[in-house]
Formats: sequence, C-alpha cells, structure tokens
Amino acid sequence: MLSHYLITLHRTVTRHRLYAVIDVLGLAVGIAVFLVLFLDVRFETSFERWIPHANQIYLIRTTVKGPLSSLGTVDQTAGGFLDVLRTDYPQLVGTRVWEGSITMQPGTQPTDENVEFVDPNFFQVFDLPLVSGDKATLLHRPDDIVLTQAKARQYFGAANPLGQRLTISFAGPLRVYRVVGVLKDRPKNSDLDFDFLAPLQVPSDAELPTWRSWSILRTTTYLRFDSSGQARAFDAQLDSFWDRHAASDSNLGPHPSSKMQIHTLPLLSRHLIEPKDQAVVGAIGTVGVLTLLLAVLNYVNLATARAGMRAREVAIRKVTGASRALIAVQFMVEAIIITTFSALVGMALCELALPLVNAAGGLNLKLDYLSNPTLIAATLALVLAVGAGAGLYPALVLSALQPAAVLASARTPGGGRASSRVREALVAVQFAIAIAFAIATGVIVSQVNHLRSADLGFRRDGLIVVSSFSDALNAAQQDSLLNIWRSLPGVVGAAVAEVAPGEGNTTIREFKRPGQKGAATIIDIVKTAPDFFQIYGMRLVAGRLPDRQRADDYPPAPTPGAKPGPSPSSQDIVLNSSGVRLLGFQDAADAIGKTVLQTTDAGFSRHVIIGVVGDFRFGSPQKALPATVYVGADLGAPGNNALAGVRYAGTDPRRVMDRMAAAWRQIVPTLPFRAETADAHVEQYYRSDEQHGLLFIIGALLAVVIACVGLYGLASFNTANRVKEIGIRKTLGASTADVMKLLIGQFLRPVLVANLIAWPLAFLTMRSWLSGFDERIGLGPLYFLGASLLTLAVALCTVAGQTFVVARADPAKALRHD
Repeated sequence: MLSHYLITLHRTVTRHRLYAVIDVLGLAVGIAVFLVLFLDVRFETSFERWIPHANQIYLIRTTVKGPLSSLGTVDQTAGGFLDVLRTDYPQLVGTRVWEGSITMQPGTQPTDENVEFVDPNFFQVFDLPLVSGDKATLLHRPDDIVLTQAKARQYFGAANPLGQRLTISFAGPLRVYRVVGVLKDRPKNSDLDFDFLAPLQVPSDAELPTWRSWSILRTTTYLRFDSSGQARAFDAQLDSFWDRHAASDSNLGPHPSSKMQIHTLPLLSRHLIEPKDQAVVGAIGTVGVLTLLLAVLNYVNLATARAGMRAREVAIRKVTGASRALIAVQFMVEAIIITTFSALVGMALCELALPLVNAAGGLNLKLDYLSNPTLIAATLALVLAVGAGAGLYPALVLSALQPAAVLASARTPGGGRASSRVREALVAVQFAIAIAFAIATGVIVSQVNHLRSADLGFRRDGLIVVSSFSDALNAAQQDSLLNIWRSLPGVVGAAVAEVAPGEGNTTIREFKRPGQKGAATIIDIVKTAPDFFQIYGMRLVAGRLPDRQRADDYPPAPTPGAKPGPSPSSQDIVLNSSGVRLLGFQDAADAIGKTVLQTTDAGFSRHVIIGVVGDFRFGSPQKALPATVYVGADLGAPGNNALAGVRYAGTDPRRVMDRMAAAWRQIVPTLPFRAETADAHVEQYYRSDEQHGLLFIIGALLAVVIACVGLYGLASFNTANRVKEIGIRKTLGASTADVMKLLIGQFLRPVLVANLIAWPLAFLTMRSWLSGFDERIGLGPLYFLGASLLTLAVALCTVAGQTFVVARADPAKALRHD
C-alpha cells in the first residue's frame, strides 16, 4: 500500500514540478524559521535549568512600597535576614550570597573579578556540578575558594588548581586564599555569576553597623523546598514574619509592610520576570508559529487549487472500489511525506542560517541532535503535526469528489465558487500576517534607530568613562591622575561624579518646599565634582552652574580620619527638569533662587537652587528619567564611589586610553585600569533589544517571502487554467490592459482585504511593545500605509509577470491550448 502511495506521489510531483518545488520550498523555509525562533525561545526559557533540582530553589525578593516605590522590586535582603529567619523556621534550608568586586593579584598585572561570598551550606541549596573537590567540606575554612574551569585555566593554565594560592584584595589589605574546588563552567543560559565562591564572614556591628538593618539590602537569600506547596505555605507566612521583626528598624516604623514587603520567587522564573522580556520572547515565538502557519496555508491553498488535476484519478479509483477514507489517507500520507522532505530541507537551511544569526545577534543557538533527544522528538512531532494539518483539508476536499459528476464533465472541476472563496480567504489570512509583520518590522527598526540616535541630554561622542576610578583610590591618587590626564594630547578636560553613562550610584532622599503640605517628594541625589556639567556637555536651562570658588556650591572636604558629619545646613544645588516639575515649580526660571528642604536624621537641611539643567539619560531607555538633585562634593573622600569622565577631541580614543592607562600604572600599579568610550558603556542597554529585534525582523521578512511564493504558485495555476477564457476575451476585443486588470484585480483583492485584519492587530501589539520604553517613537500612520503599500507592491510584482505573459499571448494559440 505504501509503495503505491509513493509511486502515485512520484508521478504527481514529476508531472507538476513547479508546484512541487513551491510546496517544498514554502514548507522548508517556514520550518527553518520556526526552528531558529524555537531555539531562541527555548534558550530564553531554559535559564538555570542546568542546575540540579533548580525547580526546588527560591529566592527572596523585596518590594519597596509607599513613597519609595520608585525603587520597585529587588533581589536583595538585609544581611542578617536569614539568621533571624532560621530562628523562627529552624527547618529551613537556605543560604546567602553577597556579591563583591575583588582585585586578583596573580603577578604584576592585577585583574578585576567578581566574587560571591556565600554561607558554608551553599552546596546544600545549589548542587552545582564539580570537576574536583568535595562538596561536604568546601567553604568551611575562611581561606577556602572555589572557582570555575575557565578561571582555573586563566590563572593556573594546565596545572592542577587544587591547593593553589590566590592573592586577593577585597576592600582592604591583601589576603591569600587556597583553591579547594573547581566548578564546571556554567552555560550561557544562566544569569548567575558564580566564577568565584568564598566563605561569607559575617561582619561584626563594629565593622558594619548596618549589616542587621532591615532596610539596608545587601545579600541575596536563596531557600530550597521539597515541593512548590511548601514554598507557597512559607510565602503566606512572610508578611507576619516581616511585621514581627522589621518593626525594630526605625526607618520602617511600626508598620514595616507599608514600606517594604518580601516574597519568594522560583529561581526558574527569575530570567523572564519583567513583563517586557516575557512579551519579547512571546512575540518571537508567535512569529515562528505564524510563519509556519503561512507555509501550511500555502500548501493547503495550492493543494486545493490543484484538486481538479487529480479529480479524474480520484473518480476512477472510487469507481474501482476505493473508499473515501482510503483516498483521504492517501492524500494525508502524501502530505506527511512532502512535509518530511521539507523538514529535512528546513533543518539544513536552519543549520546554514544559525552561524549567520548567531553572528548578527550575538547568540549561541545550535541544533544539537545527539545530546538533546527532546529536539528529535519535537521535530518528529512537528513533522506529523504540520503534515496532518497541511493535508487534512485537501484530503477531505479531494476524497469528497463524486465520480459520476467528474467523469461526465467536459472539463476538470475547479472546486466551484465556494472553493475559490476559501482560497481567497486563505490568501487574505496569509497577507494579513505578512502585513502585520511588515508593520512591526518598520516600528522595531525605527525604535532601535531612535534609541541609537536619540538626544540623551549629554555629549556622548568624544567621551571616555573610567569605571575603575573608585573609592579604592585615595584623594591624592585621584588628583594626580586627573592632573596627568588633563595634560595628555587631545584631552580637553576631566571630571568626577557618582554617575556616568552606563553605571553609577545614586541615593534617594526626601525633599519638599517650605510650607508644602503632605508627604515629601522622593528625588535622586547625586554628588558631583567641579566641571562635571561642562565635561559632559549638559544643557543649562536656567540659572548658573556650580563654581568651585563658592563655599556654598562646594563645601570644604572633611578632615581626614574624621567621621562623616551631617549634611551642611545650607548648600547650593542644581536640579534637572524632571525635578522642577516634580517639586511643583512653574518652570525652570521659577525654581532659581528658591529653597527646598531635605529630610535628614537631624530634621531638615536647606538647599538653594542655583541652576536647572536639562534631563539626561545615563541609564536604560526603558526606565523613566528620575527627578535628580546634583550637589557639589569632594569625591576623593573615603566611601565615595567616583567615576571619571574624560573629554577628548581630534584624536583616536584608543590612543588616549593607552596614555591614560600608562599614567594609571604609574600612580596605581596594584589596581587594574578599566575604561571605555561612553557609546560602548551604554551598549548594554541596546544590545538585547537589537538582538531580539533582529530575529523578529528575519522571521517577518521570510514570512512575507513565503506569502509571496504561495501567491506566485496560486497565480501560476490560475492563469494556466484560464488560458482559453483569456483567448476568448481577446478574440471578442479585450485589450492586454483589460486582461491584466482583470487578473491582477482578482489576485490583489484578498491582499487589500488583509489590511482590515492586519492594521488593528499590529497597532495593539506594537503599542504594547513600545509602552515598555520611556524613550520611544510615536506610532504614526506612515508605518501602516508604508507596510501595506510595500506588501502590495511585492505582491503585484509577484503576479504581474505571469499575467502579462498570458495577457499578451496569441488568441489562436490560447484557443488551441489543452
């Protein structure tokens, strides 16, 4: 029976090669696009699944509420949170992770690394795979350290790392650690930064008084439960636990839950916790499914259109005793065979495309058949599902033909008006999807370009950010470096602040105007050194900028060794435009010279607004620009996280950074030098959207191609079937233009109808996507009109060639056409 099906299929394919190629090509491209996007979705949804028993691990998240709600939800808890938690729930299995930045001293060239200081029972929660070492004894001594394979190769080469020594500087003098274990390198689908693990030494109250403060969030707390039910039961008790214990913190008051709330989150849900990220991954998956659907619709459309070609075959088989069920099975088997061949071609196309997609999108997607049996099972299921879905409707249509009507007819049946309408409806659905994709592509490209070219409020060209210019340097070292850098060829100037493009430290404080009723306003406060605004090229809206010669602008630095005192009773400040609006001033000019009050432990400190600068964006374009107060400060004092900005002109930035690095090695030989241009520093905020946008664009473009390939095949079939009709029309006086108008109008009618479906669908989808950006473009009508006209033009070009050839044909030859 199967051999008969194969022989019949071979005859059909060889007789109608063009349609067979269109069937296979359309399905193959659809399957290839689906596989590529499926791999990306699977990658994004597989984060941390490489960890054994990852489904049992939960982290504690803190949601800041009330006046401080702008901070949102973070993964940190108080340093002593887990200690108190264990007193109430001694059966809990939990561990803390405190991330720190260390300087490794392997020789004469220091390097920066991140280390995770963890509790000794860390491996009871995270059963991470080890290359060497004993989990039962790891991290129980204060000088133990565990590192990954990659770091072991970096620092010890081919030597056995166990027992080797590492000299590390962490916020103080050098310490020597002994390597006691080596972790397997974590895969790319992980957000955990476990390159180095060292024992957490809980600081005393004298060393760090705020360690046990409930409102100071420092560590990430992980818990392990045997079941999700246990986790939910524990989560339900956290509110009462919080109110019982956190009320002792004066910053939270008698009702801590009104300002902060804690809850658990499964580790596997952490990567896609943000709604925007979930929407992006969902959109990519939708593109893959819809592209595959387009390919299936192509097959269905062409198969039903060609029903007449096989009508007599079906009729004769029925006359000779074949049942409708047997005929339906035959066409289903043919569809599955074609789909299987198409899937093989599609997988080959996917293999060829993945290196290009990975290179363009910065991804690491791959088809790994041997190590991932689920991929093979999923591919087989996909073939069966697509084959069954593509072949079902044609099988039902063809098996329903009546032998008497078919054999008595002078011409082969074409399915009638109902079948024609079904085919037009399928074409309309195809192009609705294609037009919606085209609109989305235009919006995504415009948004990405807008983010790249948008005015961020400061001059990012000709700017170098030095992120290693931190509190590890003393004031004398900072001053020496700045003086040398300012004298370098091509350098215009340098300035220091707590913030820089791509990173920074801000503190939130409560401000209010004198006599203001109600709650104070939460505003970010940033410390800046002289020339900060000039070096970054920020726009002065009103007033003046701080002057280093004025004591009220830059108060004197504290005496070395003295404890930090309260804020000065009066200090001049600069406000940004968002701060002007938030504090209720009419405009920037109205704010100049006005006094605002800042809440302090001692009551209020007074500040006079001397200037207003325009808003500028150092951070993510997805987040709203915060209201900010800028105060002058001596950032060489201990405890300040200083970031330097160096302005250059007329020279190569690499040459400038090399000279800066040489000066750094002279002044600070024991610390690594880290610097990038401002553009490179903010790249982190755009890379993810560009990578996912590229995948979306590739899928959308190929969806349009698939729709046009299907339209080409349908147009080719229909024009071939209407050769005699066109010959008669031309004999009766119809011109070539009349014939082309008739044929093109028939083909483009469903394309025009498709806009009624595509426009509202694309509008709702892209409006939701753009809402995730604070800096975004407007969703204007040009995207919709442009996409529709472009798709219409492509469809017109697809069918115009065939219709022109048929319309220009000699009527005599057309009437003799068989």
